[in-house]
Amino acid sequence: MEVEREQELIDRFTLATYLEAARLYEEGIATAQAIDIAMRAGAGLPQGPLAWADSIGLDVIYEKLTRLQHELGDRFAPPKSLTERIGRGQLGVKTHAGYFNY
Repeated sequence: MEVEREQELIDRFTLATYLEAARLYEEGIATAQAIDIAMRAGAGLPQGPLAWADSIGLDVIYEKLTRLQHELGDRFAPPKSLTERIGRGQLGVKTHAGYFNY
């Protein structure tokens, strides 16, 4: 499989996981910390999806989601919690604030 195609698959799976985590957070079903703990403990992920997004950079996540939304539709629309953080300059680890504080 070519590298670009492999990266597209990885992006779609990881971003879909992030989007569902963001929805759970926005709906008040669980805190960011609880979501990430559950995904590490229950799904065996090495890092929770919200901490993962913070480590990549919320601006980078936004760009990837916007591209996928353009290509595949609104199921990849950036969530409100992401756009609000970006608007406040909270881009994750690189600014010491995102879904978590660093």
